[in-house]
Amino acid sequence: MTNAERIANDLYLVKHPTETGFVGVTVVLGATKIGLIDTGFERTPADYIFPFLKEMNRGLHEINIAVNTHRDGDHVGGNKAIKEATGAKIAIHENDAEAVETADVKLKDEDLVELGDRKFKVIHTPGHTPGSICLYDEKNLTLVTGDSICGERRDLIRMGKEIYVSSLRRLLTLEIETLVMAHPFSPLCKAVLKNGEAEKMIRASIDVAKNL
Repeated sequence: MTNAERIANDLYLVKHPTETGFVGVTVVLGATKIGLIDTGFERTPADYIFPFLKEMNRGLHEINIAVNTHRDGDHVGGNKAIKEATGAKIAIHENDAEAVETADVKLKDEDLVELGDRKFKVIHTPGHTPGSICLYDEKNLTLVTGDSICGERRDLIRMGKEIYVSSLRRLLTLEIETLVMAHPFSPLCKAVLKNGEAEKMIRASIDVAKNL
């Protein structure tokens, strides 16, 4: 599928094209369960996620949870469609939960969430929104960041640069082999980063914020 980027055997980034690039939904394919990180726009499930799963010979009933990285419409817009089609629970950090009526589960920093056959730790990274989170798979050294790392998009730093930079410095303490963002932010202009690219992107984002 041209709109899906394979990250690992069980991990894919399904992309909904936009005028400035795309918004990505991370799909975690377990043996019997499927987890989603974000749900995209209102049409993203029907137009991109469900066709991808059909191509992979997987059923919608296997989706049991979708975790929103934050409250913005291009990340939570598909929540209703996912819930109606699959019965999955929607989880989001408690600081963004009030803005998302479809939320079922309120997450806190360092909670563990099972997606597919992987376990992710919730890393609270405010800066873009109060409840922005990243999900860290320590076993596979994989970090999924939503919009927590904004690259050169200064306009996405909404809570003050000190809060944002503090969150990014926390990410620098993690060992990361694969970093998955929801958008292809500059300066690297791609959403899936490997090895040293992850640190490069985080440090570049800090430098941009410092100059605000």
